[in-house]
Amino acid sequence: MLQPVGILVLVTFVILSGQLVYLAFRGRIGSLGKPPTSRLLFFLAKLCIVISMLCLVIELQWGRSHRSAALTAPFLLFWLGGAAILVISFRRLGTNLRMGIPSDQTALVTSGIYRISRNPIYIGLHCLMVASLIYAFSLLNLVAVVEAVLLHHRIILAEEKFLGERFQEYEAYRASVPRYVWLHDRS
Repeated sequence: MLQPVGILVLVTFVILSGQLVYLAFRGRIGSLGKPPTSRLLFFLAKLCIVISMLCLVIELQWGRSHRSAALTAPFLLFWLGGAAILVISFRRLGTNLRMGIPSDQTALVTSGIYRISRNPIYIGLHCLMVASLIYAFSLLNLVAVVEAVLLHHRIILAEEKFLGERFQEYEAYRASVPRYVWLHDRS
């Protein structure tokens, strides 16, 4: 029988997946784009997310059935925060949502959550992974989370280069909005 945290994780997966499927069927998600880094690094970054989520699912299914409030509270903070960031980010991007560098014409989205961070989708994903690490700590999960963050940073740098080349207004946007929420970078 699933515990409340397991039900929450399942509902979150259903909501996020359902939102993406809904947007795809409504024509609000574009096609897959070209990987901004090598295909291997791009694939490894996504695989690290899957590994971290599998660690959480395995722990929820076969691990300890009860966690202390000291672990559950930060887990819930990162999990619900990450899920909310993802939902808001997906909706704001709308038809401009791609996995990879788009070959077709897209618009530069700078409103809503994108006024706070240039990369809220990555922040949301990383929050989910940190939540997974808190709840289902293991060496494998730790390596997956650290690798995902490092690889996604490389992907972000390549995407920023592309955006700077495609959109004239990107430089002003980059100068006024931080890459990540906590750091206002100038690079």
